[in-house]
Amino acid sequence: MSTDTVRISAEDVNFLSDKVLKLGSYAETLLESYDLGIESEELAHHIRRTCDNLGLLFDGGSMFPISLRPSAQPNVILDEEVGDTWNWAQTLRYAAGASMISQKYAKDMSQDNLRRSLLAKVLYKCQTGILDDLVDKGRYTYMEARGIYHHVLASMTDLDFDPNAFKKKLIPLMNQNQIHIFDLISTISSSFNRLFVKSPQGVDLFYHMEVLDERVILGQALTMFQKEETLNLGKIKSIAKNFYAPSDDVRWHEKLAAYVSGGTRYNLIDMSFTEEEFAVEELQHFLEGWFYYDIAVVYLNNIVNVHQDLKDGIANLSLIAMREDEICSVRKLENYNPVLTLEDYKNHIARIAQLAGRAMSEVTKDFTDTENYYPFITIMMPVVMMAEWIGKRDDLICSYLEELSPSLRKACSRSAASA
Repeated sequence: MSTDTVRISAEDVNFLSDKVLKLGSYAETLLESYDLGIESEELAHHIRRTCDNLGLLFDGGSMFPISLRPSAQPNVILDEEVGDTWNWAQTLRYAAGASMISQKYAKDMSQDNLRRSLLAKVLYKCQTGILDDLVDKGRYTYMEARGIYHHVLASMTDLDFDPNAFKKKLIPLMNQNQIHIFDLISTISSSFNRLFVKSPQGVDLFYHMEVLDERVILGQALTMFQKEETLNLGKIKSIAKNFYAPSDDVRWHEKLAAYVSGGTRYNLIDMSFTEEEFAVEELQHFLEGWFYYDIAVVYLNNIVNVHQDLKDGIANLSLIAMREDEICSVRKLENYNPVLTLEDYKNHIARIAQLAGRAMSEVTKDFTDTENYYPFITIMMPVVMMAEWIGKRDDLICSYLEELSPSLRKACSRSAASA
């Protein structure tokens, strides 16, 4: 079956483009007040290119496109609403952010392969978003969560993928009250698989994708012990402290954040669709840099959801980072009030900015950045991940960028020197 039988709905493509434009417009307003090294015209240029790239998703494909929003969700494209199973709007916002990464690789792709790469990344982000919400909102043990993650993610890159066998094994792995999302999970898995295995470099990058998928499978399964019903942060710490990290100062919960994130994998998806073959094992600085980016992205997401997650019975990683000693001694999350101060948030933000700055410094050792691509990506990360705070806690978004500004200006100076 041709990979060109895969397509997502026009409504979903419009949603992605709309999010990119809105988030880019907000980022431009920040540049009017803060010296982040990059000019607003440069940022606007990257936003326009991202939208142009997403426009390719309207071309070609199946007469029966995939609709990524569950049928139970209201047909709303401006507001993010949490449904019974998964928050499709929030996930597509994150997918819009992932689409910005493609600019680094677009010059090495044909137009058709750029379209396929963008489509594959959107599908991958949606699949991991669905799985994340399934295990958060469902009742899964550690082994059950690990089982469903392993089955779905391993199948997506399986060179001998069998859609019927996949479906037969998936049904008993799911909570039965979530079975209505079964068809979408199956469709995304088979669609991504067709795209990936027929990509120019996909087979060569299979091992690297598998390694990263195994990390996320383990990391996401461990998050079961962050939930009220199975709360055991001591167990998470005893395991996560032994995870890989590129430097000794990375804390155990930061290692876990890197394992559950997806930024490095989105780069590998792009690399799969390039004409040029990337020797990933030789890109040590790139891998280390994106390890730090992955940590930053998860914390930027978690920090805005500390209290909502706590209300839902989850001690998220930002709460753990800000209250590690206290939260590790808590037996029940019900009625737990961490009383977080502005100083707590700012200290946490400063650490995230430090890691993002380190990421930007590392990745540019392997790639020449003449267009301020990495400063652009680094600025857009908090805008995409902290969008819930826009108009509510802009001060903390700005606080993050202020902490990051010296690293951004330094990176932009290197870009100008290499141009």
